Amino acid sequence: MDTPANLLGFWGSEPVIRRLWASEHEDWCEHLLRLGPQDRRDRFAGVVSDAFIRSYCARVDPFSLTLFGAFVDGELRAVGEFAMLSHDAPRRAELAFSVESGWQNRGLGTALFRRLVMHARNRAVSRVYIVSEPGNRRMHRIARKFDMTLSAEYGETAGRMELLGPSYMSVMEEMMEEGMALFRNAPRLPLPGE
Repeated sequence: MDTPANLLGFWGSEPVIRRLWASEHEDWCEHLLRLGPQDRRDRFAGVVSDAFIRSYCARVDPFSLTLFGAFVDGELRAVGEFAMLSHDAPRRAELAFSVESGWQNRGLGTALFRRLVMHARNRAVSRVYIVSEPGNRRMHRIARKFDMTLSAEYGETAGRMELLGPSYMSVMEEMMEEGMALFRNAPRLPLPGE
């Protein structure tokens, strides 16, 4: 399974994967608008317009949706979406991600999916889902890396995975990854004498 450390070598600097802040939701919308027709189809399991994307981003529920971004050289190039479907037990969530075409096949989707699964587990989500078009092979390949069960339903491919509850190690891992990402994303302060 790819981890953020395995992404070295594709860029001069390792991508930063971290939670997006509310002030960055416009960047998320701009990322979705940069997706080409096939990438939009892969993300939304159908053809969508710019107007649909703007409406989708505008009606976000901050209590149910958590976004994670993959930044390459400071630019947002991929986003993972965690949407809580049920806050009551058993908790369920839907996962999705999008990667801009120039940055596909480089491990960003896998790294985001791993982060989404960790986030779900640490929020006591017992089952996560994905929905995709049958031809979205990249998504299916990533889902299988995590042992997600895939099945064809109503002209779409649905994925389902049962999760363990949070553990001390899973919570600490998420905290460490988020802390390191924030540290790496912080602006560089000048050294004395600079």
